[in-house]
Amino acid sequence: MGKQKRDRRKPHKENPTGLLSVKDFEVTEAENVINEDRETALQRAYEEIQSVNVEEKLSGLQTLESMSCDSELAVQIAKDGIAKMIGPLLIDRNVLVRSGSVSALRYIADNGKEEAYNSLMKDDIMTPLCSSLKQYYIDWQPTLNQSEKSKVNNEKEAFVQAVTLLWTLCENNEYAIKYSNEEDLVSILTKFLDITVYGMEIATVTVQCLLSLSEDNSIAVKKLKCCENTLLQLLSLESNDTNESEIVCLKTAVTGLLIGLSNCVENNSMSTVCKAIIGLSETLSIDCKQLMCNFISILPYEKNAFSNIHKKKVQDSRKLFGAQQQALEILANLCSEDQESDNDSNLEDSDCEIDGIDDICMSDKLNKMNLSLPLEIIEVFNSCNIIAKVWDKTTAVDKDTVEILEQNGDGKAILHQMHTLNCRAYLCLNNLISCLELDALGGMEKIYRMWVNIGTVVFKDANPNDTELLESATAAMRAILQKLSEVKPNVFNQLTLTDLQPMLNGERQCTNANVRANLLRILGNFALILINNNVPQTHELVKQVTVFLLDACMTESKAWVIAEALDAIMDIYSEDDSDQLAHEIELVGKLHALVPLFKNKASLF
Repeated sequence: MGKQKRDRRKPHKENPTGLLSVKDFEVTEAENVINEDRETALQRAYEEIQSVNVEEKLSGLQTLESMSCDSELAVQIAKDGIAKMIGPLLIDRNVLVRSGSVSALRYIADNGKEEAYNSLMKDDIMTPLCSSLKQYYIDWQPTLNQSEKSKVNNEKEAFVQAVTLLWTLCENNEYAIKYSNEEDLVSILTKFLDITVYGMEIATVTVQCLLSLSEDNSIAVKKLKCCENTLLQLLSLESNDTNESEIVCLKTAVTGLLIGLSNCVENNSMSTVCKAIIGLSETLSIDCKQLMCNFISILPYEKNAFSNIHKKKVQDSRKLFGAQQQALEILANLCSEDQESDNDSNLEDSDCEIDGIDDICMSDKLNKMNLSLPLEIIEVFNSCNIIAKVWDKTTAVDKDTVEILEQNGDGKAILHQMHTLNCRAYLCLNNLISCLELDALGGMEKIYRMWVNIGTVVFKDANPNDTELLESATAAMRAILQKLSEVKPNVFNQLTLTDLQPMLNGERQCTNANVRANLLRILGNFALILINNNVPQTHELVKQVTVFLLDACMTESKAWVIAEALDAIMDIYSEDDSDQLAHEIELVGKLHALVPLFKNKASLF
């Protein structure tokens, strides 16, 4: 075996002429050609979709769909008035043209985000979209006749795409909701909840769309009230081995809609909410670890090429992970309704005048008000073991499994879903802890163990750049410590500065303001617990934490994060028996010195 010749690299020299080198010239030319090719391809696609020839229309639509995978191109296509060009095709007589046009619009909207939504709405995409849905309402009656199976599937695909586009627009643009109300789309869509006629896929996408359409929309809620019995019937559906993922997805979406329709106090709909929570519990009971094992068992045999049977298994697994994510989000929303989040302390939306430190921290009284859930809901939480099921979803994928899944595209997608599921579980846990009493959470020892485990994730296991996980996990840690501070636990009496060092370092090094705010609050709650327990040997630690909080105020760039630190200090020194500590660190003078700094930073927003 011969030796490999060493590659001798000469140091790069600056171009002495200041002119483009041949290589740079070729790169620039190539980029120009690419841009010209894109522009040419776009113009050709625009011409094709306006052709009378069906094949040319379909070709142009496919080109636009492919090109809009690039977010910048998606925005450009939307701004070019694509809604006006494609709009008429949404009611074309040819079902393939209808399906292709709405699919292209979906890609443009999904990848172009806010700019694309605004452009599509500006160019009145809602008028042809509503006309298309009304046409299905009037004319479409799916049949199980085998001879018409292909036609039924094409119509079904076109309808699902149209409803999904409406769902996307309503979720991201308030004018889409306003237009939907004016066109009474709720009354149209509820027809498609009949699974005996339209099937589960259509019913599921319809419920998901109605979920977005009815959020903070009293007009839609009133319309949907008449469908409550239909929704409860869907919630009672039983699954089997062949349709489990479809049933779970449908029932999970239905629970969200039922909870959204229910007002526990005014409409005596407590029983409906409790049934919905039981439905969410069933979704969360699905074992993620088993799903992961089932998926991994396919990989060694299939590698990157799945058979149709195994593709179905992968799709089903991903649907179940998605349903669990939605279940966590619905639970979190249920526990945060009408409640100000601890993390919403941002002063950007505040128009009140700031006169001093006391005024800064007055709003925290709202943050300390726990949401009082009705007893019936708490009982259902306990009987369904909701806390344990949510906690189970915080478990990260082990390293060996990660290594296996990263070898496959679908495996990577499932890893991403699991990561999102972990983050949603921490946020859900944060809300549950904030609104439940200690007994309902399993007692002090149980949530203390949770706190320790989450701390291990945050300060040892997590990637320091994983902002989503750090933000959600520290929010849960913060909520647990806030809850523990209410009962003056003695579990932290042996705490040392070394034990707190990971949090101190984390706050100094973290680039995310929400994570910094959570860590500052956690430190403040630590000090509050220690000072309330009145253990002399911990007084020095309380002083060290206070100094750290004051120093953080001096170096912090965000006014609302400074407010969090100041609020924590106010809590620590709110009792008279803390006067001696305050005197030792000259607290009053240091707080007064912070007022002009805080005012200056707050005025920048």
